[in-house]
Formats: sequence, C-alpha cells, structure tokens
Amino acid sequence: MERLVIAAGAAGGDGGAAVSDPDAWDGWDEGGDDRIGRKRDRLARLLSVVSILYSKGSGENGVAVSEIARLTGMTTRTVYRDINALDEELGVPVFQAGRGRYGIDRKFFLPPLRLSVPEAIVLFLASRLIARWSDQYDAAVVSAFTKLSDALPQPIARHVTATMLAVGEHDPNEPFSRSFAAVARGWAEGRVVEFVYDPGTGQEKRTRVHPYFLEPDAALRSVYLIGFDEPADAMRTYKVERIRSATLTTDRYEIPEDFDPDAWLANSWGIWSSDSTPTERVRLRFEPSIAHRVREAVWHRSQELTELDGGGLELVVTVAGTVEIRPWILSWGDGVEVLEPPELRAAVAEAVRLAASRYED
Repeated sequence: MERLVIAAGAAGGDGGAAVSDPDAWDGWDEGGDDRIGRKRDRLARLLSVVSILYSKGSGENGVAVSEIARLTGMTTRTVYRDINALDEELGVPVFQAGRGRYGIDRKFFLPPLRLSVPEAIVLFLASRLIARWSDQYDAAVVSAFTKLSDALPQPIARHVTATMLAVGEHDPNEPFSRSFAAVARGWAEGRVVEFVYDPGTGQEKRTRVHPYFLEPDAALRSVYLIGFDEPADAMRTYKVERIRSATLTTDRYEIPEDFDPDAWLANSWGIWSSDSTPTERVRLRFEPSIAHRVREAVWHRSQELTELDGGGLELVVTVAGTVEIRPWILSWGDGVEVLEPPELRAAVAEAVRLAASRYED
C-alpha cells in the first residue's frame, strides 16, 4: 500500500452534487448564509466519503474513486478533492491502494458505542461546552456533533443542528486542527510526536514529546499537552494552540504506570503543576454580598471554607503558584480581599490601582 498522494483535479469533471440521501441532512437548510451552507454541504460529503472508505476500503485493495462517486452522487474530481482534504486537513489516515483506488486505516476509528439516551445527552452536554469554548471552526467538533445527533431523539437533535450552525460561523483554524490531531493520535497510539513550539515569548523550538495526557482549560479556552520531553529529559506542559507544526512519528513509548494525571494536577488552579512550581497557601475573604456564590461551587480540591460574622466567607486553597489564580480573584471585583500571601495581595492591589487610574477624569 502506498502513502496517499493526490494531485488536485486528478480526474475530469466539475464540482460534485450533494450527498445522494438528502433526508439525512434535512433541517440543516433553515436559515444561515451561503458560506455556512457550503460548510455543511462539504462536511456532509466528507463524512459520506469517510463512511465508504471505512466500510469498503479497509482492505489492501481499497475502493475505486469511481465507486465512491457513484455511491455519493459526486463527480470523481470532487471525490479526489475530498480524499485529499481528509488526509491533509483532518489527518485521516487514507492510503493509496493502486491507481484510482484508496483505503482507510480502521484503527483510526473507535468501535461503535451503544448509548442510552441519558448517556448520549451527557456527551451532547460535554460537546456543547466544547462548542461554547471554541472560538474557531473545528471540523472535528462539527463531525462529532453530526455523528452524535444520530443517537439523539428529536427535539434534542434539532439543538445539535443549531449548535453546528453556531460553530460553522467561525473561521477555521487548520494549524490547530492538524496539531491537535497529531497529538491526540500520539497519545492514543503511544507514538512520539515531533513539533515546533512557539512559547509566546522567545524563540521557537523543535522538540520530541511523549504525550501522557491532554487537559482542557476552560478559563483560558485552551488545550494543554502534558508529557515527557526527550531533549529536556523531563516532564513538560505545552499549550496545543502554540504548536506551529506537528509530525506523528513511528517511534513508540509507554506511559509510566505510576503517572497519575490527577496527582500531577492536584495543586494546579489551572494547568500548572507543583512538580515544576512551588505551592502557595492563598487566603481570601469574600463579602457577604457574594459569599453565597462562592459557597455554591467547589473551586479547588484543597479548599477550606470558614463562615465569618455578618455573612462573609473565608476561602483557603493551596495551589501551584499564584499566577493562574490571580485573574480569578480579580474577577470578583471589590467583593474579595487577598489576606495572604503578601506578594499576591500586593500584586492584586497594584492591578486594581492601575485599573482605577484608567477611569480617573
């Protein structure tokens, strides 16, 4: 089997028609502009091509492009373009099995799940959080929504459609999608990932990492890679959005049995670990006017709450450094006071003074 190599317009003909089963996408055409409609149509085509490659092209002989065109109602030119997009944009492991024949590595896909309605809705809610957190178009998110909608009854499925329309309004972030796909597969398959990383301050670096864990940070709307960095010979945390390019190698690794991501992040407020950042004891006093909101949630596994006279509340947490918790403290405005450590109290006070100075006449 050869690695996928496709030249644009490898076959004759014009753009393809819509998927042959229009009922599968009925209801998506209500409202929205042409740009969103084109994204929906393209996604439908890509999912259809993937399904055929998976069911008919998983063997060494693959499936003929002409057969895919017949089953989908598209031209062969459009099929070639979509196969190329699956490989280059989405990182789907498509291979060339011969002239005009292509296949797909079944190991790329998880086996089907038989979900109960409550289980499917739990996944739907998790996906909704991802969609709200994502500020750019992500084909993986949209594709996951599409597949999930098949397991949901109406009217819940209609909300999936509405969510997809919202995600479809964003511009794509293909570099992130490719980097995320490489890192995710490296973690799932135990393969070393090589990437170029921009730390945000300083020069880009090239490194090799063994992915141990992926952790989202809702506050910063980011995904972080936790893993072993070969050149540094140490554990490192990388923001996936700052990976400029990533390559999935054939080199294998194993995650140590004693690695526990929850233990690694036990003292983190966001993503920083106490393995690399000393812990700090943070003590905060909340005014009665907002104390009830603080009581309603568990903000950190180490938190200790103490009721104060007059309805106020004291919160104590032990976290890895104070950089990540500082924006959260400032978000409470004048309803919170930092009691300790002194360095954090001074930093918050200075931030408040600078903010106030901008509103002085």
